[in-house]
Amino acid sequence: MGKEILFTTAIDENGELVLVNEAEKGKAYYCPVCKTEFVLHRSGKRGKGSKRPHFEHNHLTTDCTPEGVLHYSFKKLLIGKLEDHLAGKKELEIKWNCSACHQSYTGNLLKDVHSIKEEYNLNICQPDIALLNANEEVVAAIEIVVTHGPEENTLQYYKENKIILIQINLSSEEDLNFIENRIANLDNVNYCLNPRCSCYGWYPIKRKIKAYPDKCNRCYQPIEKYCIEIDSRFSKFYSLNFTENEIGIVKMHNANVQMSVNQSTNEEYPTPICLTCKMLTARYRGNRRL
Repeated sequence: MGKEILFTTAIDENGELVLVNEAEKGKAYYCPVCKTEFVLHRSGKRGKGSKRPHFEHNHLTTDCTPEGVLHYSFKKLLIGKLEDHLAGKKELEIKWNCSACHQSYTGNLLKDVHSIKEEYNLNICQPDIALLNANEEVVAAIEIVVTHGPEENTLQYYKENKIILIQINLSSEEDLNFIENRIANLDNVNYCLNPRCSCYGWYPIKRKIKAYPDKCNRCYQPIEKYCIEIDSRFSKFYSLNFTENEIGIVKMHNANVQMSVNQSTNEEYPTPICLTCKMLTARYRGNRRL
């Protein structure tokens, strides 16, 4: 069972978000959600029965919960980080595993993102954070989950409108201290680039066969190899994950190919045969992001 969630953030008299470890005795602090006055509790005591440093409402309110304040605070801190990266034109690398096929991916969260909106009104729903492209279209929605995830109608709306759902699940106020790690290792992204996955095809993905020069592993004579160039929402990379149609196109272009097996995914891909030494020139290098 996890730790009890406490109020560990507040806003000061200037409306700035303050973490409890940065708070000072004697200064005024307020609840980030209901804006009523907070009392700072930081006794310095440790051991059984003592609580971690936290804030508490000066007057009891039923409208605020630690979970709600945690959600609000994480969202505000995350928006600040996203805006800093966007203003500085810096990439923000993310990692995730497809929940259906478990394939791992990496990418730049802010690729082609031009603006960030908080609680953006989409009529059907209001994502915690919306990422918009140059045409002011929402391309991805970040939902921060503390107690319950998005409703089914929200999930359906995202899917129908080609909006990628990115979900971050919070379990304690300690998540506020590890925002970069939580971004880098996302809990759920309903976006998969594996053409054999049940989640594939929900969102537009640009794929094309790319031929590139290489050398035979044995005799070092020039040969032509093939891969798939994938331009996705978060990255551009090369892959050996061919569809049957793509394999057929390669075979029409070059009759001197046989199938090799990708040891990581157990999928087959076309490999040329060296016309000089007749060796099958398979050499798997894995996905390579550009």
